[in-house]
Amino acid sequence: MTLTTTPYPFNLGLDVSPKTRSQISAIGATANGYLNTPGFAGEVTVASSRAVYITTDDGDILAACSPDQQPHPRSFLTDFDLSLIQVGQRVWIESDDICFSNGAKLNLSESNVWNRQPKTRPNAASPQLLYIKYDSLLRTATALHEGENFGLALPSFFSQELSWSQLPPDATSPLVATGILKIKELLPLCRYGNLQSVLELTRELIGLGHGLTPSGDDFVGGFLFMIHHLSNTYPTHKWWNKTDTSEFMNYFQLMTSQISYALLTDLATGQSHESLHDLADDLLSRRLKFDAKKHIQTVTQIGHSSGWDILTGMLTGLLPVAYEAAELKP
Repeated sequence: MTLTTTPYPFNLGLDVSPKTRSQISAIGATANGYLNTPGFAGEVTVASSRAVYITTDDGDILAACSPDQQPHPRSFLTDFDLSLIQVGQRVWIESDDICFSNGAKLNLSESNVWNRQPKTRPNAASPQLLYIKYDSLLRTATALHEGENFGLALPSFFSQELSWSQLPPDATSPLVATGILKIKELLPLCRYGNLQSVLELTRELIGLGHGLTPSGDDFVGGFLFMIHHLSNTYPTHKWWNKTDTSEFMNYFQLMTSQISYALLTDLATGQSHESLHDLADDLLSRRLKFDAKKHIQTVTQIGHSSGWDILTGMLTGLLPVAYEAAELKP
C-alpha cells in the first residue's frame, strides 16, 4: 500500500511508547481511499475505548475500531488500545503507518481492504420468495425484540391500517415514543411506494434521539439502505417510485451531526456494516434457506440501539413487497 507522508513533529496529549505499534487487520474501502489521498491529515473528534472518529482536514469522516466490531466502509479495525487516543490529537500518514500526535502508530502494511457493494442479481429471489423471507424476518424480529428503541413499532407492521390506539408503552421515553408515532404515521404511505411523501415525514425523525447516531437517523438510514438494494436488484419492479433525494439529504445534513450524516449518507447509497450487507444479500438471493434469527442477532449488535433502529427501517423499506403480496392473494 502506497501512502502519502504528511509529518507532524509535535506531540500532544498522552505519550505512548514508540514500541506501541499495532497492526490494522481490515480497512473499509472508503477509509482506505481517504488514507491514500495526497496530503491526508486530520484530527480526533470523538474518542472511546471501542471507536475513535477522525475528521480529515477536508471534512471527511473515518474511524478506528476495536477488532470485535463489524467492518464498515469508513472504519479500520485494530487491536491497539484505543483508550490511549484523545480528542484533539492530530493524525497523519508516515510510510505505512497511521500516526497520532501522542506517538501511537498503526501499521497498514498487512491490512486487507474490505469492500461490499450492492450486487446486481440476474437471478434474484422472486417477489413471492422475497415476501416469505420478509414475513419470517418481521415475525422473528417482533418475537425477539428487546430494549427501548424503534423496534417497539414492529407490531404495527402486521396491520395495513394505522391504529392510533396502539400507543407506545408508558415506560418508553418521550423521544422514542415520538419516533414510534411518526413511524406509524408513515406506514400506510409505504403501501404504494410513495417515497416522496415518506421522506417528507422522515424530516421530523432526523436528529431525534440520543447518542452519536440518533435513533431517527438510524431508522431513516436503514429505510434508504433497503430501498437502494431493492432498486438495484429489481430495476424494472417499481416497488418504490423514483424520487430526487438530494433535497432531503441536504436537509438531513443541517439537522444532525457530521458523523451521523456521514453514516446516513453511506446507508442511503447501500453501504454500511457487514451484517446489513449479509442480511440484504440473503433476503434478495434465490436461496430458500433464510436464518432470520441469526441475521437479527448480528444486526442488533450494532451500537446500543442502532441495530434495532436500522432493522426497523429496513423492514419499512420492504413494506411495498408485503402489500403487493397481500393484494395478490386470492
